[in-house]
Amino acid sequence: MRPSASDGRSPGRRGSPSRRGSVAVAFLGICLCGLGATWIVGCAPETRYRVLSTVFDGVPPPGTPKLDRRRRRVVREEPPPPVEEDVTAEDLALAVQEPRAPRYETYAALYAALPQDVMRNIDWVAAAEQGAIVPLPGPDPESLESPILDHDVHLDPGIPGFEVVFPHAAHTYWLRCDNCHPAIFAMRAGADPISMEKIFEGEYCGKCHGKVAFPPQTGCQRCHVNLGRG
Repeated sequence: MRPSASDGRSPGRRGSPSRRGSVAVAFLGICLCGLGATWIVGCAPETRYRVLSTVFDGVPPPGTPKLDRRRRRVVREEPPPPVEEDVTAEDLALAVQEPRAPRYETYAALYAALPQDVMRNIDWVAAAEQGAIVPLPGPDPESLESPILDHDVHLDPGIPGFEVVFPHAAHTYWLRCDNCHPAIFAMRAGADPISMEKIFEGEYCGKCHGKVAFPPQTGCQRCHVNLGRG
């Protein structure tokens, strides 16, 4: 059934005039945008930059390298999970502590740990050289270390093979010069009537040896350096 003339529609035509006008306006806008884009692309870079920067933000100026125009994608990587280690709180506490000298329960254990000579006497000089002991310069905490005198004194008792070499370096490491001179020894070699009998009685070298240093009865080769050499 065809619509009558009273419906307000003309036979054979589709849509109202207002709709046709909207379509025409949209088509005209598309044409104008296309013409504008063609004109912008075809114009000079400076002109194109002025036009586009007026409408859009962040337009790169002419001459900008293309690499900088790209928006780089930043990939955030998650940190790797911590590696489980077999470390306890006790291990960490020990790691921050300063190293300590070993503790000995008995004097016999301490005696066995220190270097000894062939006669089983403690070699205090070797103990200091090896770092087993670190003697202080004096009982006063403010004591200053005295210089070490590297001078050997050769003593000849008149018996072949019994020559004595007195090392000042080993003695001045422990003692100041005024501990021995001039109360015990004169300042000139050969001026003192030193003998083994007097040393055994506690004079001269016996002031220390046999008390705080190795005993002269068993440390012969420590002083008579030529004994045992064939």
